[in-house]
Amino acid sequence: MDDKEEKKGQEDKYKKRREDPKSHFWIPDSEVEELDHKPRFIPTQLNIDHVNHGGTLFQGIQEIEAKHNAKKTPISEELVIFKVTLEEDEQADARGDYKKIFENNNLKINAIKKSNEAIVSSTPADFKEFTDKLNSYIDEKGRSQDFFQYIKSISKLDVADVQTKRLIEKKVHDQMLDMQVTLLPKLEKDVYEKMISYLLTEVKKVNGELGEDGLYYLSDNTPVLRILLPSSGVDIFTDQEIILKAEPSPFFDVSEKRNGHPIDISTLPLEVESDLGELPIVCILDNGIRFPENIENCIADRWVADGITDFTAEHGTKVASRAVFGDNLDEQVKSMKLNPRVRVIDAVIHDGISPLYEGTLVKRIQEAVKNIKVATTTFCLSFNDENPIEDYTVGNLAYEIDCLSREGINFALPTGNHKLWKVYDNLEHIADDSSSRLAAPAESFFGVTVGSITRDEHKRSMSRKRELSPFSRIGFGFSGSNKPDLVYPGGNIYRDEEKAFIAANSAAYVINNEGFLIQDFGTSYSAPLAAADIALLTQVVPNQDPLIARGLLMHHAQESEHLIENPEIFERMYGCGIGNYENAKDSYKDRATFIRKGSMSRLVKQRVRFWMPSTLSEHSKKGAPVSKVTVTCLSLSPVDKGMGSEYLRGYIDASFHMINSSGTAKTQNPKGKKGRKPWSHVHHFSQVFTVFNPGDWQIWLQLYTKPEIVEDIDYVLIVTIENLTQNDVDVHGAIENEAESRFQTLTEVQVGYEDIG
Repeated sequence: MDDKEEKKGQEDKYKKRREDPKSHFWIPDSEVEELDHKPRFIPTQLNIDHVNHGGTLFQGIQEIEAKHNAKKTPISEELVIFKVTLEEDEQADARGDYKKIFENNNLKINAIKKSNEAIVSSTPADFKEFTDKLNSYIDEKGRSQDFFQYIKSISKLDVADVQTKRLIEKKVHDQMLDMQVTLLPKLEKDVYEKMISYLLTEVKKVNGELGEDGLYYLSDNTPVLRILLPSSGVDIFTDQEIILKAEPSPFFDVSEKRNGHPIDISTLPLEVESDLGELPIVCILDNGIRFPENIENCIADRWVADGITDFTAEHGTKVASRAVFGDNLDEQVKSMKLNPRVRVIDAVIHDGISPLYEGTLVKRIQEAVKNIKVATTTFCLSFNDENPIEDYTVGNLAYEIDCLSREGINFALPTGNHKLWKVYDNLEHIADDSSSRLAAPAESFFGVTVGSITRDEHKRSMSRKRELSPFSRIGFGFSGSNKPDLVYPGGNIYRDEEKAFIAANSAAYVINNEGFLIQDFGTSYSAPLAAADIALLTQVVPNQDPLIARGLLMHHAQESEHLIENPEIFERMYGCGIGNYENAKDSYKDRATFIRKGSMSRLVKQRVRFWMPSTLSEHSKKGAPVSKVTVTCLSLSPVDKGMGSEYLRGYIDASFHMINSSGTAKTQNPKGKKGRKPWSHVHHFSQVFTVFNPGDWQIWLQLYTKPEIVEDIDYVLIVTIENLTQNDVDVHGAIENEAESRFQTLTEVQVGYEDIG
């Protein structure tokens, strides 16, 4: 069978499936076995010269004292701030290290730069006691206060710890700098008040000033300042122990305006299967929406941020049209009727004229969500920084999106666009260039980050049908996190004699602010497709739970048919795969999905049962694929922006356990932890089985957290069993019959939160 025949067979299979949809199954608490977990920590003694080692540490202590005494600030009598670096294989916030080195010595970890490098604060009295313990360590040759053996260095902070690479580059070339300064997290309010006043005085000394929207606070109450100052004053001003990070002020903007061959859609009627008012809602956070009168009722409401008196509605209208009408808008126009999938709320957070400072954007998004979340939990933010992210810390905007996501909000975010397609001739060469990495705020862990694929083939484009678009930025995300999450159509482009063209058969068709259908491209137009799918799924899942909706869309994403030899590059391009609401919302005769929404603590493991039916196992045949089982576990742990690469403060490890042909339980996970990376909030993997027994198969769950996390962590677990044989196997019906109603379908039960904790 050639590729075309195989693809047609798959399309026929999906079409047949949709003719007889089934409801997903729910995994109740009664199918979860809980086991107590008692972790142990066993310290390892290091073979080092403790006297010489202690002397090196003491030299660092003296340098800290010298700088602290020489550079007096309003908090000098209250706090000493310095850096503690552990040996390379140690983690500053690991449970054993955290207690013996930091907690027992009243050293507060305010931030982590790298996993073994912490910025800490202590009172002068505690710092003196810490110094006295170091002297005991030296005098007793390591037999006393032996925790010091794990410390590689103790050092003062200087400008090299604070300034980002981009700031260092800009201060060489630019006379005046627009700079954003983030202060050290986890300090008291009165400390911040004193130091903000002090810093504003210091900035004037170097001929600087506070910028517009020059002070805002992150969700963890960390102050962020926007400073305008000459490059000659950057080193002087940033030499402050309370400054965590100094960087060029981030600005966010929308894609440039593009002209095409417009088609007037202002006379086309809307065609809705039911009442337009019953369609789910997506909030479009952008520069306004201006639909023509015939489709104006697709705008459910409008909210305008303070300070905006006029707006262009240029980009927002196009983004909204993708959410409302989907990727086949051009086909709808040809058929002379428009078919809305969702309605939109127009949240105007940008005037559309000039790039928006990050602090202003954060404030407006927070206020918009606060006012709109009663109407919808699905938001689309098609904004990006122009630069790729760096592995230093998660950006402020991405962090705020994560905080809002943990409160039950879903954000669809584009990966951003690059222009490397003007330089390279194939996608793998683009992937090898670090400039192709996604742009903020796409590194958000809990936002749904969306890349772009093409809709159709074009002979002059480097991208084939349903392959990554030439302009689409790729992963990984911050600190190696799995990004993007999904891909959706966003257009196609090609070069011809050094000119760039949009491929008409694969364009992102949009409606502009004058009411015309035009061609465009960009990941900005992929994200609203994902947002619409999330809104549609949210409407049909139990309790309209945003986490279940997000999990289902990622779980049932379809793999791209364009496989690449290097699986890592493939994952960086496509994430979980191509999102599809129709594929995610239902189970079918030959494919059954189990869902569980729960929570768990670090000290209790969970073993979650699901049923593998005999109708599949009876076709077991060595060497022949019989069943595919896909597992997705999506958890929502706390995050901490100040903790650098240790940003995610917990994760749930999901492990697969099947019953083999001998009737024995066996662990059966993908090799190399594929889809199961430690410290990843998404575990997403699948296994194909040939020979096996039916019965209770299990997913084992274990929560790992950082020391300060004591609360339970929410998760969604989704498991799908699919028939891979050529036989007409009723997987769904067999589960209903053989499991004897242990797993109710979603249509049979309305699950309340008190029953699924």
